[in-house]
Amino acid sequence: MNLQARFEQLEEREKRLLLIFCGVVAVMFVLILPTYAAMSVSEQRTENDRILEIIREIKDERVTLSRRKAETKRVGARYAKNAPPLASFLAQIADQVGVDIPETQDKSTVPAGKTIKERATKIRLRGVGLLNLSNFLEKVENSGYPLSISHINIKKRSAKPDEYDVEMDVSAFDRDETKKKTKTDAESPDAAEEEAPTND
Repeated sequence: MNLQARFEQLEEREKRLLLIFCGVVAVMFVLILPTYAAMSVSEQRTENDRILEIIREIKDERVTLSRRKAETKRVGARYAKNAPPLASFLAQIADQVGVDIPETQDKSTVPAGKTIKERATKIRLRGVGLLNLSNFLEKVENSGYPLSISHINIKKRSAKPDEYDVEMDVSAFDRDETKKKTKTDAESPDAAEEEAPTND
């Protein structure tokens, strides 16, 4: 017996219920299933976008870390060598740019961190032009040593339009090798054994 014959044998109430059921199933296929599929696709697209964003963030972080690593390496290389005595070193730079340093005064060395010492020299320039002063400051900055202009005071001279009296402090930052060696020795196994108390 085929389906049509079975359907004809049903009562009118059963036929109506079966038709309603078939209609509901048809609505589900026509409306609900495509909607569910669209939602699933949308969720998958959102997940893919999130994964792509994470990948982009990882790439950006790698670039940032590479830059930081390069900067750390550059700074480390700069601090690897201590600057020479500042008075004579600054005098050499002054000669190169045509500047005269009539007065210099070394200051006391002070700590500038756990393993860094700062030594500074105050210099005075008389009647210097802005171009020569700029060249002098640029050579100090690009010397390759850990140097810094920690203080500068420029006063205009009234006699000529391009003459200035300048007073500045140039600081050099050196690694404290004593503390570095002490720290290394303290971390070594032999030092630990020496520092360990003995029970006599």
